[in-house]
Amino acid sequence: MLHIAYALSDKQGNYSKFAGASMASLLANTEARISFHILHDGSLSEDNRRRFAELVRGKDSEVYFCDVPRRAAATLERGREILPEGMDSERYTGANIYRLLLPEVLPPEAEKAIFLDADTIVNLDIRELWEKDTGEAGLAAVPDFDVLEHFGQSHKIKPNGSFLFEEGLADIHDIFNAGVLLLDLKILRRRENLLLEGLKFLRAHRGKWDFFDNDILIGFFAKSYIHLPWHFHIRLGWALAYGGSVVERGIYHYVDRNYSLNPKIPLHALFLHYLLSSPWGGPELLCSCCRAARETSLPLMQERLQKVRLIENACRRKRRVFMGLREDEARLREDFSLGREEAYLPLAPGQELRLPYSTEGHFYLVFWGNYGEVKGLLEGAGLREYEDFADGTLLMPERVEGLVAEDRSVIWRM
Repeated sequence: MLHIAYALSDKQGNYSKFAGASMASLLANTEARISFHILHDGSLSEDNRRRFAELVRGKDSEVYFCDVPRRAAATLERGREILPEGMDSERYTGANIYRLLLPEVLPPEAEKAIFLDADTIVNLDIRELWEKDTGEAGLAAVPDFDVLEHFGQSHKIKPNGSFLFEEGLADIHDIFNAGVLLLDLKILRRRENLLLEGLKFLRAHRGKWDFFDNDILIGFFAKSYIHLPWHFHIRLGWALAYGGSVVERGIYHYVDRNYSLNPKIPLHALFLHYLLSSPWGGPELLCSCCRAARETSLPLMQERLQKVRLIENACRRKRRVFMGLREDEARLREDFSLGREEAYLPLAPGQELRLPYSTEGHFYLVFWGNYGEVKGLLEGAGLREYEDFADGTLLMPERVEGLVAEDRSVIWRM
């Protein structure tokens, strides 16, 4: 029996489907008997529990639900005493720390476990990972360096300002993402409670840590963990950018909600295939997709309309002054019926920004690719957005970005 653990916080009821797609992919690629452990914070709905149970039915596998705040109440309370900001943070859900509690909350007969983030797709037989060694430290993971080296991009990893580098606790060859872990629970149970030990470690570096549970794991295991082959943890963004979206045998991590509804891209089709084949992929999914797209896009359109109204109101009160590339002047004058008496100020990269007209009677419309750059300069000069200046491209019909919800937002809300 292979023990596979996921951690969930699903207060809106729309996150469980990602773990469901991951589990569906895992089961489709193995004949091993799997014992799934869903670690949750009490927010798992009965409907999603039913779907998880349906997923393993007839597969000679099983699923268990572990309410971590109940199972590990004393440990969590002690953790809050050690480092309150680590346990209760807007940046992290409680589920982030649950991987550190696996030695405590998994049953004693589970002597070994694989932890997978919910946003993974397993495109290989999970037994290949299960059979790997964890070494004397009891932990195996994939170094980021090795994945990028496979794609010929290892030069992109450089030491940053992390205290892990500054204090010699890790180097660029040691860093790993904790989304895929192979754990020897027998070894880990011999140490002090991993979560409490880790919170003490972060408290000693208060104000320096960035990634909480990942910093703990790297701080403790960087010099001792077993380096797994690159294909056991492939960040989807890297595979898309450097691998041409070619689907390879491996475990893909859709980190940073890197999802798309475009089935023509093989790596996105991979996720969609397993989502649709899971108990979350029935007719309801299509309806919820349409609803989520509408509900997500409507506020974006309303926000754009409000900005356009502010610009129009300002232009009624003040004379327009256009700012943009010199070669765009003729087109913009024609498109916006710019009168001879209305000024056009040519802009060029690195050129000093001139403001020859008083904002009491003039309103600057900026037509520039990096609007944020010009906005910063104008605000630094004391001008106010939508009172004295605005992004003129919002008035252009071809400016469609920001009007339609991104695929990842729609998928997240389905």
